[in-house]
Amino acid sequence: MSASGGVSTSPERAEKFSFHTFQIFSKNQMQWKGKPLSDDEINKFREEISKRSMKGMMIHASYLLNMATPKPDLKVKVLDAFQDEIRRADALNMPFLTFHPGSASDTTEKEALKNIADNLNTLITSGQKCTILMETSAGQGKTVGHTFEQLAEILDFIDQKDKMGICFDTCHVWAAGYDIKTTEGYGETMDRFRTSLGLDRLKGFHLNDSKKGVNSRVDRHEQIGDGTLGTDGISNFINDRRLRGKPMILETPLGEEGYARDIANLSRIFSGE
Repeated sequence: MSASGGVSTSPERAEKFSFHTFQIFSKNQMQWKGKPLSDDEINKFREEISKRSMKGMMIHASYLLNMATPKPDLKVKVLDAFQDEIRRADALNMPFLTFHPGSASDTTEKEALKNIADNLNTLITSGQKCTILMETSAGQGKTVGHTFEQLAEILDFIDQKDKMGICFDTCHVWAAGYDIKTTEGYGETMDRFRTSLGLDRLKGFHLNDSKKGVNSRVDRHEQIGDGTLGTDGISNFINDRRLRGKPMILETPLGEEGYARDIANLSRIFSGE
């Protein structure tokens, strides 16, 4: 949801679509520093959430934060900005803070995974309220986190694992090469996730269709039902009883202008059309 006019406007925007949960950027996602959240804005946001009984909300961290970087100067900027993301999430009582693992552009894959874990260990504190979610990636370029095994390797290095979870992006996982469209492929994929990471580690979803095909390694979201994953693939997640109660966030290209169409296609899945 847009946070135009202040983050406190987002719960009402979400309610207009009958959403029970939502995701926001708490600051400009393409800038290192954001305007501090005022006490009035924080309190109003909390009140708006409370009166709507919403839960499972996410803040998406800035796209600039490459947690895999080995460059000392960039690492300082990344850690400072990520720490600010945690402070903002906790101030707003947001349960989840989701981030892209990063790119191994200047190092090896193995080193990149270790860098991510080391940086998270620097940031995570026992007093932190929000749970940090690593988002599954599409594997575009040298990005890491496109296999469940890579995410598991990062988690193996984390000291306070109770502060960590996974956000499963359907477009990214499909583009990374996992067959989540056929019934058999979906079952095998979720079995692989369970074996590598455990379903208890799966805290939420970005529910998106994909412009590109399976194993394309291209991160291009599409409106629900209009892409290569289609309603067949999306229905696997919606109808999986093990996933009931986990927040599923739409990150489709048209944003709020396209949600009515997304909701209509999701409704057809529920009705069995």
